[in-house]
Amino acid sequence: MKYVLLCILLLLCTGCKSTTKIADATAPTAAATHSPAPTAYSLTRVEVQLTAGKDTLTYTLWDLGLRQKDGKRTLDAAVFSALCEKLNTAYGQSSTDAALTTTPDSAEAFSIQAEQDGYQVDTQALRQAILAYEPGQVIELTMEPVKASITAADLQQRYGLISQFTTSFSGSTLSKKNRVKNMALAVERINGQVIKPGEEFSMNKTILDRTKQNGYYKAAAIRDGTYVQEYGGGVCQVSSTLCNAALMADLQITERHHHSWPMHYVPIGRDATIATGYKDFTFVNSTAGDLLIRARMDEKKKTLTVELYGELPTDFAYIEVVSEKTGSLPGKGSKTMLDESLPAGSKVEEKKARQGKTSVTYKDYYDSNGQKIKREVAWKDTYPSIEGLVYVSADLYH
Repeated sequence: MKYVLLCILLLLCTGCKSTTKIADATAPTAAATHSPAPTAYSLTRVEVQLTAGKDTLTYTLWDLGLRQKDGKRTLDAAVFSALCEKLNTAYGQSSTDAALTTTPDSAEAFSIQAEQDGYQVDTQALRQAILAYEPGQVIELTMEPVKASITAADLQQRYGLISQFTTSFSGSTLSKKNRVKNMALAVERINGQVIKPGEEFSMNKTILDRTKQNGYYKAAAIRDGTYVQEYGGGVCQVSSTLCNAALMADLQITERHHHSWPMHYVPIGRDATIATGYKDFTFVNSTAGDLLIRARMDEKKKTLTVELYGELPTDFAYIEVVSEKTGSLPGKGSKTMLDESLPAGSKVEEKKARQGKTSVTYKDYYDSNGQKIKREVAWKDTYPSIEGLVYVSADLYH
């Protein structure tokens, strides 16, 4: 009997030990199942304070664009970009480029409004602050400067006097009273004209038809190979002066006519005649900016000057216009006609015989060191020979 009781007691003790070992093996698993999640906070619930100047703004981390996966933080590019755009609208300031305005009636050709720098959200600093955020922190919005792309100094370097040309009207013929009045009126009408990029300037349209109603006087002008008295005589000196300034500015000349013979107020090949209704002098503003014409007369010195202001060229410093006579044409002499109304021994030259000439006009381009870059032919002219006409009395006619 004692032996049986001892065996039962041993079996009971053995069972108790087995149960304890199982419980120990399963305990860690139960503890792991109920432990907290790896993330310490929820991106959609945690609110963040962002200070912008005197303002305090509240966002969730999700609204700021923060994302987290596998323990790594990233920013949603679209959300972050929209956030920065919104903040820039509320707290940023755009930069303003310097602006240039032509001032025809001022002593200065241009007035310049200075640039204004702006500021915007420092996206790099904000990005780093969001990615490094810890609970309880306050993100301070910082701004960075935005420089204007065009400054007043830029415009001062880019714009200025492109070209200038002066002619003289000294001498008894060129300085006749009515001729000078006509020139002064034409100068007044072209002075201060502003031509936009790509716009064409017309001398005829600008100075108007040469009529008494438009303020012109009768003075010597060329018609049919001879001098006649016409309203507006002398304005061709203004168009010729402007033509030379346009050549020196490398503008695109779209219409130009030479006179019946060379004019002595400009070198051969450098004149530009105009006539109401059928001959014009035109050019296109082929620069990138506004072009301003400044014209003036000095009646004491008897000079006429045209200046062109605008965007300075970048591929050359200046142009010299050079022209030369290239040949002469056979003369036609003079035709003699009888005028029985003339007293004996009289001879009247109605039209002067003129020998024709040919010429070529060049544009020589120079750099800032005075070195010639290239030469281009502007045009070639042929001034035709003109047959003279002489009237004589009966006793001289053969």
